[in-house]
Amino acid sequence: MRSKWHTAYELVRYTGYSFLDYDGANGTIWLKNPKDRSVMFLNDLLTEEEMDHTTDSLFESADTISNQAGFDVGTIYCIHMAEGGTRRKRKSDGLKIIHRSVSDMGKLIRNPFFRLDMKYKKAKDDDYYQRRLMGQHPFEKYMIKFTPMTYLLISINLIIFLFNFAAVRFSDSYLLTNALALSHFNVVSGEFYRLLTSSFLHVTIDHFLFNIFALYILGKFTESLYGKFHLLIAYCLTGMLSSLFSLMFVIEGISLGASGAVYGLLGIIIVHLLVHGRINLKLIIQIALIFVLISVFAQLFANINHFAHIGGLVSGVLLGVVFNPKRFGSKWFFGTFAMLIILAVISYFVMTSKDSSQPFDDMAMEHIEKGEYEEALKIANEALRSGDGTATTYHALGVLSEHAGERERAESYHEKSYELDPSNEYAAEYRLIQLRKQRDYEGMEDVFSQLDTKNIKDEGLKLLAEEYNE
Repeated sequence: MRSKWHTAYELVRYTGYSFLDYDGANGTIWLKNPKDRSVMFLNDLLTEEEMDHTTDSLFESADTISNQAGFDVGTIYCIHMAEGGTRRKRKSDGLKIIHRSVSDMGKLIRNPFFRLDMKYKKAKDDDYYQRRLMGQHPFEKYMIKFTPMTYLLISINLIIFLFNFAAVRFSDSYLLTNALALSHFNVVSGEFYRLLTSSFLHVTIDHFLFNIFALYILGKFTESLYGKFHLLIAYCLTGMLSSLFSLMFVIEGISLGASGAVYGLLGIIIVHLLVHGRINLKLIIQIALIFVLISVFAQLFANINHFAHIGGLVSGVLLGVVFNPKRFGSKWFFGTFAMLIILAVISYFVMTSKDSSQPFDDMAMEHIEKGEYEEALKIANEALRSGDGTATTYHALGVLSEHAGERERAESYHEKSYELDPSNEYAAEYRLIQLRKQRDYEGMEDVFSQLDTKNIKDEGLKLLAEEYNE
């Protein structure tokens, strides 16, 4: 038979109960469950006379117990850790008191994961369970809880990471990265699913471990406070809003990682601590350290989207208000809900007002400029395999074919590049250079007619335009 402290610990871990008090004189452990308006105390087996005396005392102390629990108690469960099937119940003035003798925790905890846990986990000393239960630090309190949604989110991140890591490391394939990562070009083109999928995508081990460590702590905290479905909503919604917010500012390259959603969870927790008066100097310092650590470690990664962090934090704070309607009232609830919608709408319209290029094209051209031709070829081919080949993609392949001495193939790629988009500056510049060599000025005029010569960005193309106009 498990001890009282072990039983209390598992009840707190797998049910809605949390630690309330410990009466050392009687050896009684008190737990509370605000959602069920119930409290529970665990003790050794009592005689029938002792049960009657305890019941009378509990009825007399009902108001005191409710004040200590912080809510109007409707049911008091008196659990006696002993063999036998004793079960007694009395009710008076809306308060119900139930005595029950239990030797098996499985009769109190119906969670299937608990049974699996008990099958393989070795029991610890009572001091361990007592220390964990009586710890008053908010993070320590919620770390005890069994949080299936947190584990599910971590598992999804892990599975996607392993597939992507294996593809990149062993097959030199960025197909999954290209398909799921956040990029302005793809989202504006209609691939809105990337707003969410990018929050589950990681490439490097250190990036993955850091984000998952933060998700584990903040996810358990959020799920313990609000429940598994609230956590799922919070992770997905703040992840999408942080992505959408960032695309107002970041229009080149790709972004990925769970940090936007992690910052969202942090925002929710901060609001909860503020509205429940649990902020103190020590906790402020610890929260500040979390921000500092996230910022410092973020600098270690090559592609950090700080705008996603800001968007995640802001949307998390707003969602934290929505998650506490009784604390803020209906005006704050509906006002904040409207602000979330306004944030999404403004982000969308600003995002769609800007032009961008295919991110893998930019990466390929950067590698070409650095003379890293093999890397450029991998990325360009990856863009073709994923169906995202553009005029710039074929131009890059044309340049790489020239470097390899394959002139006929290079010409076919350049022709394809210009056919796809005559206004593409890479394709136009190459075609103009070839036409100038042939002194085909009419052909050059036709190329320039396809361009907005007043807004040319490429310096080489700009010089050609100036030379032609002279």
